[in-house]
Amino acid sequence: VLLPALPLYAQSIGLSQSANGLVISAPALAMLILNVPTGQMADRYGRKPVMLAGLGIMAVADIGTAVAKSMLFLIPTRLFLGVGRAACESGDRAYLADLTKRVPEKRGIITAAQAMVHGFGLVIGPLIGGSALDEYGPATAFYVVALAAVGTGIGYAFLPETLSESERSTDEDFFGSADDNDGDANNTTSNMPSFLKFLNLKNMAKSDKKSNVRELLKDPDQRLLLTCAAANSFGFVAKLTVIPLFASGHLNATSLEVGELFSITALLGLATAPVSGLLSDAFGKRWVLTASLALCAFGLVVASGSEDLEHLRFAVGFWGVGCAAAGPAVNALAQELAPKGGEGESLTLPKTAADIVFLIGPVILGGANDFTDSESAGILITAAIAGVASIVCAYGAATHKKIQGV
Repeated sequence: VLLPALPLYAQSIGLSQSANGLVISAPALAMLILNVPTGQMADRYGRKPVMLAGLGIMAVADIGTAVAKSMLFLIPTRLFLGVGRAACESGDRAYLADLTKRVPEKRGIITAAQAMVHGFGLVIGPLIGGSALDEYGPATAFYVVALAAVGTGIGYAFLPETLSESERSTDEDFFGSADDNDGDANNTTSNMPSFLKFLNLKNMAKSDKKSNVRELLKDPDQRLLLTCAAANSFGFVAKLTVIPLFASGHLNATSLEVGELFSITALLGLATAPVSGLLSDAFGKRWVLTASLALCAFGLVVASGSEDLEHLRFAVGFWGVGCAAAGPAVNALAQELAPKGGEGESLTLPKTAADIVFLIGPVILGGANDFTDSESAGILITAAIAGVASIVCAYGAATHKKIQGV
């Protein structure tokens, strides 16, 4: 729903593209900080409470966005949205993992069903958001999303909790016992309410010391994976920022037409994702990523030169197919590279790379448009990133094939 809304809403209240980039990247900052603590909360208190709290925060944040009229209020409301998303998504991922553990033989069906529902939302959401913008103004889409969050929360309330009391972690599992805390009688952490301990910077640092991320990043295959994940995420950032502004500013597209553009892209993605999975198994994830990112780069270069909406639809369609094909290949490669016993931490790396891109990407792309006074500069930068990542991935694929002796 918000794909066509946020950049156009920021434009309607007089924000520059650079400022719009800051607004869009704000949730990513909160998520980057809170992904791990909210995941720990889901293990400590159960999945449902964390999901419901996240949805409530998201609803309040979207209403706050709708009434905000300046950067002074927009940035805090978008940061607050990131808090809600971190909680909701952490609980959601853990809930799905619990379900698949119960019926591991149906893991593929369950995860595929969730992906299809998500894809369907990407098809109808931009149409709803675009129609709401045209009919009632840019702020309306945020009220629609807030209402959807409330409705989803009501639905979640009827779901059973999947984490039993006996399976839940304790504070000691995360922070150690009182005797483990350096014998400090004045330790303020021990006197904190339980849920606040997860947000304590000292506890975050203690957890970080046990991390194996540095060792994982020494692996060239992990670096290749993160390069591809980051490049693909830049495409999503462009989708949220510079592409809608290019369509509306350069081609005079309406909000509904911008929404239709992304719905078509989502439909192509629904068809492409399963094909990508089959090709990854047949030819290898690295080669699928090489071709997918090259297709993304081609589509974006063509899009930057579009002189009419039909031309832009054609070009963005190419990008959408490439982006949709790259997503499953990134996930499959991440699972392939995850070391035994360290899967959880390893599989967070692509998500962290995406959050970093969503944090800095909107500022880079919007700033490029402002600096060059061009509506296509950000699109061309995204194309260049995808092209470079495709070359890096092709080299990695060839090297991997040589090492394997295939």
